[in-house]
Amino acid sequence: MENVIKYVQETLGIATKIIKVNKEELNHLPFFILNTFEIWKTVIFDKEVFLFEKATTEHLTPLQYRKQMMLLVKKLNSPIIFVLTDMKAYDRNRLIQQKVNFIIEDKQIFIPQLLIDLKEYQPKIPVDTENLQPAAQVIILYHILKKPMDGLNYKQIATLLDYSYLTISRAIENLVNLKLCATAGTKEKTLVLQTDKKKLWELAIPYFKLPIKKSLFINDRLPDDLIFISDINALAHYTDLNNENINHYAINHTDFLRLKKEGLIKKTSQYDGEYKIDLWRYNPNILTDTKYVDPLSLYITYKETKDERIEMGLEQIIEQFIW
Repeated sequence: MENVIKYVQETLGIATKIIKVNKEELNHLPFFILNTFEIWKTVIFDKEVFLFEKATTEHLTPLQYRKQMMLLVKKLNSPIIFVLTDMKAYDRNRLIQQKVNFIIEDKQIFIPQLLIDLKEYQPKIPVDTENLQPAAQVIILYHILKKPMDGLNYKQIATLLDYSYLTISRAIENLVNLKLCATAGTKEKTLVLQTDKKKLWELAIPYFKLPIKKSLFINDRLPDDLIFISDINALAHYTDLNNENINHYAINHTDFLRLKKEGLIKKTSQYDGEYKIDLWRYNPNILTDTKYVDPLSLYITYKETKDERIEMGLEQIIEQFIW
C-alpha cells in the first residue's frame, strides 16, 4: 500500500498520509466485505476517502465492484476507492463504464467522484487499428467455440467454414496483420493460431466487429433453416436471464438479399413488424449447432451495454466459454 500512496502523491502532486482501519471500527459492514478487503483511510484533495485492497484471490467482476462500491458509499458516507493489481485494458474500460473508483499502481487513477482520471503515459506506437474482416472473425470464434484450427491449410479452412479460398486467404492476411496468427509453409500454407483460447480472446477482442450489418422488421416468416434466435432470447438460452415475448432472429445478409430477390420477403420496415431481423455480416449457422446464435457473437453485440441485467448475462458467457 505504501507504493500505491507514493504513486498517488507523485501523480497528483499532493502529500497525504494513510491509516489502516481497524475492522472492529467497521463492524457495521457486511462480513463478506470485511473478509475480502484490507481497509485504509486517507485524504485526497481535502476529502476523506476509504481505500479497499482485495486480500483474497476471489475474482470480482466490474459489476460486482460497482455494487459493492455503492453499498459501501451508503454505509461509510465517503468515496470508496478500490486498489487493484494490473489488469487487461478492456477490463479497466468496463470498470470505467461502471464508474467504479479505482487505483492501479503505476498505471491509472480513476476516481470520477473526485473528478480524477489519470493514466500512465505511453508513447504512441503506430498500430493497425483495422477491424477483423467477417471471415477472419469467424476463424477466431470457430477456433474458440467449436474446433481448433491450428495447423489446417487454407483449403481445409475454406471447406470447413464454407468460404472461398480467396476469402480465407484474405482473412488470414488480416489476422496476420493484426498479429493474431501466423502462417507456416510456402507451397501449401497452414494456419498457426494461439491454442490458449483465453489468451486468443484477449488478443482479439479489441478488433472484433459487430456481427450485425443492419436490423429491420418484416411480416413474412423466413425459412427455419436460415434464421437463428437472437438478442435477449438467445442470451436467456445461455444464461439466467428470462425470455421475452419477441420474435427476434439473425440471418446471413446474403441469404436475406437472395430471399428478397426471390420475392419471399414482400416488405421491410425500419419501425415495426411481426419479426425483427438482424442481417449478419457472416452466416450464424457456421458457429452454432442449435437454433440460437453463438454466445461469443452475442457478447460482441452487447459488450458496450450499460444495462446491468445484460452485463450479468455477459459475465456468465465469459465464465462458461472463455475462462
